[in-house]
Amino acid sequence: MEDKVKILVAAPIFDGMKYCIDKFVDRIKSLDYEDYDILLVDNSKTNLFYEEVKKKHDVDVMYLSLDVPNMEKIIRSRNYILDYAVDESYDYILMMDCDVIPPANILSKLLSHEKEIVSGLYFGLFGPTGKQKNDTVAWKIASDKEVAEINLRFPEFIKKHGIPRRHLTEEEVKSGELQEVIIPSAGCMLLSREVFKKIRYGLLDVSGYETSDDIFFCQKAREAGFKLYCDPSIKCEHLIFGKFKEDGNDLVHPAY
Repeated sequence: MEDKVKILVAAPIFDGMKYCIDKFVDRIKSLDYEDYDILLVDNSKTNLFYEEVKKKHDVDVMYLSLDVPNMEKIIRSRNYILDYAVDESYDYILMMDCDVIPPANILSKLLSHEKEIVSGLYFGLFGPTGKQKNDTVAWKIASDKEVAEINLRFPEFIKKHGIPRRHLTEEEVKSGELQEVIIPSAGCMLLSREVFKKIRYGLLDVSGYETSDDIFFCQKAREAGFKLYCDPSIKCEHLIFGKFKEDGNDLVHPAY
């Protein structure tokens, strides 16, 4: 790999992330890589947050006025970043979520793997409200043994959704070794130019099954022949609680 590559660190933002934006921008401005650019794409309903971020932080911010559902805003913002990186001849994008706070060495460590798609690792909440647990935001295909166990307990699940995925295990995380996955921690994911020239974000049409822009992107990347990796030694802080909204007894992600 060349010593000097052109890198874009980018993320969609919106005014619901005021609670974490200062910490996020401060961190991505202080990564220990010698030379990289930053682009934030704001998709708030008005341009007030855009103006606030622009005034407070010395970074490039783009405002996209989008009268579409929230998930579609995220998809269009991410695709804008990909198109921008193609047009400006970047070699890599570090695609971030603005509530994910990476370690300062994330770029140098991810680049050292020389992979087309590779992420660090963070944790998130999974499961029904009241029973949610903190688990890895990175998945592998379940093993034959795991599938057999799931089939015994939840046969209709496999009939409906096919072979299930599973989170990275505690042992895999503790090993610190690079893991091949089907979905990495996509909020801190390094993409090579070969990837972002070809793949765009979208939504899978899976009836009755909640999906996301990240799941779509990773599936399309696998279908195009790319392998995906996660480095669990690159642990990121996930400032997840500030963005959830209460709806009765449920916690609802703003994208949905």
